[in-house]
Amino acid sequence: MNVLITGAAGFIGSALTIALRRGGHAVTALDNLSVPSPRPRPDGLQVRDVRDLTPQDLRGLDTVVHLAALKSVPASFEVGGYEHNVAVDRHLLHTFAASGVRRLLLASSCEVYGQQAGPLAETAPFQPRSPYAAGKVATEHLAAIYRAGLGEDRQIGVVRFFNTYGPAEGCDAVVPAFLDAAVGGRPLPIEGDGTQARDLTYIGDTVTMLTRILNTRELLPVVNCGSGRAVSVRDLAQAVIRTAGRGTTTHAEARINEIASFTADQRLFEATYGPVDHMPLDQALAVTLKGRRVLTAAGPR
Repeated sequence: MNVLITGAAGFIGSALTIALRRGGHAVTALDNLSVPSPRPRPDGLQVRDVRDLTPQDLRGLDTVVHLAALKSVPASFEVGGYEHNVAVDRHLLHTFAASGVRRLLLASSCEVYGQQAGPLAETAPFQPRSPYAAGKVATEHLAAIYRAGLGEDRQIGVVRFFNTYGPAEGCDAVVPAFLDAAVGGRPLPIEGDGTQARDLTYIGDTVTMLTRILNTRELLPVVNCGSGRAVSVRDLAQAVIRTAGRGTTTHAEARINEIASFTADQRLFEATYGPVDHMPLDQALAVTLKGRRVLTAAGPR
């Protein structure tokens, strides 16, 4: 494949860029570097905003993977987060449609499901509870509109990520926040009572799922990308304490419109792309902690 990845310096984007290049694929990596990170930047990174792309920039590609976004759910309640993501996604869809590139894979989120009993299948209704989630719903509607106007030889697929974690994840997410607190001798900050549960997927398993999707000729209109198992934040905290060998917990106010549980229904993915042998939580936390120490020692990049 000849692939463009937007958000290629981000957590999932950088890991996917490395994996595809190792698999012999040509990858054009693009990111505007709006979020500082300790992770190494991909070789040949184009520092550009997605909204600057033109159809001519996509010539010669056969696939675009669009991962660039402002992903913080709490921050999306501030003015600008919703508008930014929708504008970027709308521009990318329009540019793709005008370019003649065959395939586009768009990142969405489990947040579009909102408060529903799981496991959550792709056919479940939209029930967004944050501006971030509403923006992803808007993007999925736009994708359906553009998909309907394309020829049969062109495809737009959507992948709904659940909670991916790993060594290079930003410290605003729950797993790195807990690990960094434990190692630093600070209490692990649990928002609310900690009974809220999340479907956690190690980054290596997420990349395995993405590469399977991209190595298949036909993109599904929508597919979940999760582990199919959920763990409560309270149990996650105890697993982190075991991994770090130290730690206590403290409680803070619950998030606005906090969602009780996210669990992916992975039957569609497995029926299409095969089952994934997910890394167990304790093992993945140990690998994540070791990797974070390496990145911390290397310093910011």
